Amino acid sequence: MGHFLRGCFKVKREYQYHFSDKYSRSMYDQDERTRKAKTMVAVIKDFLRTELSSLSLLEIGCSTGIIDNYLSEHFGQVVGIDIDEQAIAFANNTFKKDNLACYVDDAMNLKFQDNLFDVVICAQIYEHMPDADQLMSELYRVLKPGGIAYFAAGNRLDIKEHHYNLPFLIGYSKKPCTFLS
Repeated sequence: MGHFLRGCFKVKREYQYHFSDKYSRSMYDQDERTRKAKTMVAVIKDFLRTELSSLSLLEIGCSTGIIDNYLSEHFGQVVGIDIDEQAIAFANNTFKKDNLACYVDDAMNLKFQDNLFDVVICAQIYEHMPDADQLMSELYRVLKPGGIAYFAAGNRLDIKEHHYNLPFLIGYSKKPCTFLS
C-alpha cells in the first residue's frame, strides 16, 4: 500500500501527539470502537446504496486502528492515518490484513495522490484541527470524483463530555463567572 504515498515524511505537528496515552481507556475500547464502526458502515451503506467491498476508504484520525479493522471487513481497501505514532504502532502490530494499512500522517498535508479514495471518514477529529479550510481542501483533494465524506463530532448539548467522561461539562462557559463581583 506504500504506493499511495507521495513521499516519505516525519510529521512535525504537536497538537495531537500521544492522544492515545491521554485517553487510553476510550482509544483501546474494542466494544465501543466496534459499535462506532458498525454505525459508520450502516450509514455509508444506506447513503450509497451499493456494495462497499469494491470501495477504497481513508479514515483520518484512525488512532489504534480498531475501527479500521472492522471497516476492512466491509470495504475493499482501508487506509487509516493518525498523527499519534504510538497508536499507529499498535494498529500495525495488532491488525494484519492485506486490505488494511495504517500510517503516521498529518491530515493538514496528506501524503496521498489526488482522487484516490471513494470514502473519507473524519470522525471526532476535525474539531481538533488548527485550520478547518486546509483540512477540507485535503479531504476534497484525495476524494475521487463522486466520492463521499463521513463526518461525526460531539454536540454541545450532549449530557456527557466524551474526552473526560464527565457529565454536564460541555455547556459551561470557559470564561470565569463574574456575577459575584
